[in-house]
Amino acid sequence: MPISVKSIKRILWVILFANLAVAFAKIGLGALSNSASILADGYHSLTDGSSNVIGLVGMSLASRPVDEDHPYGHGKYETLSSLLIVGMLFFLSFQIISEAISKFYNPVVPTIDVITFVVMISTLVINLFVTTYEYKQGKKLHSTLLISDAMHTRSDVFVTLGVILSLVLIKLGLPIWIDPLVSLVVAGVILFAAYEIFKMASAILLDSKVVDEAIITEVVLRLPEVKGVHHVRSRGTLSNLFIDLHVLTDAQVSLIDAHYLSHTIERVLQDHFEESMVQVITHLEPFNPQYKPDPTKQP
Repeated sequence: MPISVKSIKRILWVILFANLAVAFAKIGLGALSNSASILADGYHSLTDGSSNVIGLVGMSLASRPVDEDHPYGHGKYETLSSLLIVGMLFFLSFQIISEAISKFYNPVVPTIDVITFVVMISTLVINLFVTTYEYKQGKKLHSTLLISDAMHTRSDVFVTLGVILSLVLIKLGLPIWIDPLVSLVVAGVILFAAYEIFKMASAILLDSKVVDEAIITEVVLRLPEVKGVHHVRSRGTLSNLFIDLHVLTDAQVSLIDAHYLSHTIERVLQDHFEESMVQVITHLEPFNPQYKPDPTKQP
């Protein structure tokens, strides 16, 4: 069954409200306590909510049907949405770095009490639920957007843990410069998350291999009419998979049977990747026992 756009959008709406609640709680607490690290963590959480909005818009665009100008559909809008999230993360990290440097030169003693720890631990629990739930759903639905967003939120978990640790250390009497120092660590974690998301999204846009050629070959060779397979390529995503391959078959096969075989090959691959929208282009060639195709040559 192909990817469910409605399911992804429903998940994004749930995550959006959770992220906004966490973000506003941290930002309010950071402003009241004069803590640079809590405030940075809050802005990081706010980008989680912003990325959900980008995701909702992206999925609406990606779900558009095929048209004259987009014969392969609009699925890459989902990937472009992931790249917009990357841009937001880079911008946010530089803002946090600027604020941290300012705090080093103009230190402010943060106000730390029981409420501070209660709010931070509560938001940590929410984020743990959000990132676990969203990542599992992203894997289940083969959604690069949900996986990217979950990775973004997962970085928020590590950030919050670091902030809580810095608050404990300051409470124990360590210097207050630990607070802006932790916010710099927050910026580093955000930059790393941006890099990971960029790497995944760019692989899709550059048509990197999606499925191992050996798997496709093994599936197609199960058909008795198929004598050999070579020049196997795949691109797209696991939710929207494009495959092209060369297939060797009996040289005496009729055009009608060759046409039927092409459809059969597509059907068996669709059955194998049943959770994906699979499109297959098959180039049929006459089988020659002495012919050894060179896998390094382009078709």
